[in-house]
Amino acid sequence: MVTIDVVRGDITRFEADAIVNAANSGLLGGGGVDGAIHRVGGPAVLAECRRLRETTLPGGLPAGDAVATTAGNLPARWVIHTVGPVYSAAEDRSAVLRSAYTRSLAVADELGARTVAFPLVSAGVYGWPHADAVHQAVSAVRSASTSVRRVTFVAFGDAMADLLRRELSPLVAVEELATRLGSARPTVLLDVRWALGDPHGHDHFLRGHLPGARFVDLDTELAAPPTPELGRHPLPAAADLQASARRWGIDDGDVVVVYDATGNTAAARAWWLLRWAGIADVRMLDGGLQAWTAAGYPLEEGPGVPVAAGTVVLGSGHLPTVTIDEVADLARDGIVLDARAAERYRGEVEPVDPRAGHIPGARSAPTTENLDGAGRFADAATLRRRFAELGADGSVPVAAYCGSGVNATHEVAALAIAGIEAALFPGSWSQWSGDPARPAATGPNP
Repeated sequence: MVTIDVVRGDITRFEADAIVNAANSGLLGGGGVDGAIHRVGGPAVLAECRRLRETTLPGGLPAGDAVATTAGNLPARWVIHTVGPVYSAAEDRSAVLRSAYTRSLAVADELGARTVAFPLVSAGVYGWPHADAVHQAVSAVRSASTSVRRVTFVAFGDAMADLLRRELSPLVAVEELATRLGSARPTVLLDVRWALGDPHGHDHFLRGHLPGARFVDLDTELAAPPTPELGRHPLPAAADLQASARRWGIDDGDVVVVYDATGNTAAARAWWLLRWAGIADVRMLDGGLQAWTAAGYPLEEGPGVPVAAGTVVLGSGHLPTVTIDEVADLARDGIVLDARAAERYRGEVEPVDPRAGHIPGARSAPTTENLDGAGRFADAATLRRRFAELGADGSVPVAAYCGSGVNATHEVAALAIAGIEAALFPGSWSQWSGDPARPAATGPNP
């Protein structure tokens, strides 16, 4: 799993195993990032590029390809030179740009690099909107099969940094969604209304849903059948999730937006699962159904229009998880957050699982406190403060659990908004409490 972050700064001063140069095909330096890397890197970088031109690349480096050289005086071990779109009339510049990122990561894998810093290979020149270049960059990195552990986008200005952070956000605002639905880029809408004790999600959907949305049954499509050994909502097999996603009409490359009517506490399960399965661009509608109607946008009734089967190919493991044994260790050596209501954490009530209490060492962090008063996620600064007070400041590994692995995905999303990567314990309390050999703590303290 690749962790992606954004910094505002100068890539020639950024420390990483490898930094990526937005090069020209000649490899011998130019303007912008290319020229800066050659100037700061010094003669060693230029000499290595010249040797490559004279030996293996006499015709230059093709657009979308990548090659590595020494880093010279730069604070990195290697420079990976890649060539983005050259803006010819016959060029599929989106495909070339994605190739530039994926080939750079493939070269990083060959080198054994685990941290890679990218500039924006295309900065939106030649009439290409910045936002689309950023979308292609993030999607390419998220979709790549790579051993690189951390990718940092080094933005050359505040506006670009803001664009990158918005693209990385798990949220989409109502106004942005309305614009997306009117654009050429495919957007698949999924209605994931579900709540513990309310089995009538589909009835709610029939009475009114966002235009074009498809209903998702959380119990049967976002989970495998419950078992005492794995809990109430085990992760579905990748093949089963793929079959569901194809029924929803998802193709490779589609943007997916999920929503519910409970502050995304259920829709987060779809967001997390589809990202875990390899879909690069999945968002939650911030504020959900209520925010859509409050903004004056319409709903439609009935079962919705049938959709053609999709062709998406899904896998697994693109987001981190922990097992029941690993979460026990992490509760001692890292931070484990319990996303259930505080009274369930304390063991005062237990409406559904075999035993009351919490995992020893876990800290109470109810999902409801991720939201503001309007059912939207709190802003990033507020969430960072909230989680820092719980010890989750990014300095140690973090995992989240809840009753059955549904609301905990909301916690993972809130942590992502705060800039903190967290693993999900899918079996959650329903798995832990079902094993009589596992201890249960009660009371307000870990």
